[in-house]
Amino acid sequence: MTDTYTVINLNDLTSNAEALTEKYSEYGTFIGIVKGDAYGHGYEAVNALQKGGVNYFAVSSLEEAEEIRRFNTSASLLCLEPVSIKRIDEAAELKLTLAIPDLDYLNSFLSCDNKHPFKLHIQIDSGFNRLGFKDKDEVKKAADLIEGSIHSLEGVYQHYATAGVFDPYYDAQTKRFKELISLLDLSKIPLIHLGSGIALMAHPKTDIATATRMGLVMYGYNIAPESYGSGLKNKLRTARDKHFQKKYNLSEVIRDVEIDLKPAMSMKTRIIQIKDVKAGEHIGYLAAYTAEEDMKIAVLPVGYNNGIGHKDNGRVVEIKGKLYPVVGEIGMNMMCVKIDESIGYDDEVTLLGGKITLGMFSRFSGLGLAEVLLGIGKNNKRYYVEE
Repeated sequence: MTDTYTVINLNDLTSNAEALTEKYSEYGTFIGIVKGDAYGHGYEAVNALQKGGVNYFAVSSLEEAEEIRRFNTSASLLCLEPVSIKRIDEAAELKLTLAIPDLDYLNSFLSCDNKHPFKLHIQIDSGFNRLGFKDKDEVKKAADLIEGSIHSLEGVYQHYATAGVFDPYYDAQTKRFKELISLLDLSKIPLIHLGSGIALMAHPKTDIATATRMGLVMYGYNIAPESYGSGLKNKLRTARDKHFQKKYNLSEVIRDVEIDLKPAMSMKTRIIQIKDVKAGEHIGYLAAYTAEEDMKIAVLPVGYNNGIGHKDNGRVVEIKGKLYPVVGEIGMNMMCVKIDESIGYDDEVTLLGGKITLGMFSRFSGLGLAEVLLGIGKNNKRYYVEE
């Protein structure tokens, strides 16, 4: 086993998928976002998620689709970014569903020399200002062109720019999405998907939605907003939120969602040296850390090369069920931890998992939640377990 590695629990992925598809069964289709190497979990995750009820998957490129097809040849697979017209034959071989971002792309696609009937999803730009249609007449024209071709319009969708926790822009995007697809006969379109994991958990189902997209939540993270608490200040915050919700007709926000999700990824390393440092001595690059007292440190073979980031905002690691602080500058491949006499060379070190949550890791490194998983998943050896 390598010095620093991640462990991916496939059974936890299946359990998460089961919990989500059961709790939100009002959706008929669950689209698992597995771009970015399945958020760093590897494409072996697809079969585990499918086993738990995820019945559609989404990637961002042909290369990601190719990797998934090594493990799963039949799962429904949507490519969220427009595939180069020059590579449409490759998309056909991979049995991809294609996203249509605008009329120019659609016309080029329809005029290319391709005889394979594709399932297509029209992308709607409801305010993210990235990919997608911004004119309802063009949306209708696109749907008509698809209807008159060998292809089928399977879906329409948009992407929220914000989480919508007492946030008028979330509601504005929902309204804009409905307006942009208002000329379509939605009864003929099987999949209408608006949201993300946070939208799924924090809001009631939008009336027109027939499918939902899920990212972080599938991998074991309950990202629903929490209640403020019972103190006086928190009660005032709750009253304020209710006031603004009523005043601006904002969407209901669901807090403290009860669901059994288990983080499937953990990160481990070993100790490569234990040494004594005297008070006044420096540790690490720039001599930036000075020992205030005599201490014992453990040197770990892990650094920003392992995808953990360079920042150290109070980072700790777990050894034998106890948290120990990182001291000194984090290097490319090494970092130091202040330990006590109970720690030895054979003790396993946990950087993510156990007492160290994804939220903690994110704050330590100054990285986003998905960015953490992607970074450590792609930069370390992965070991898969089923337990």
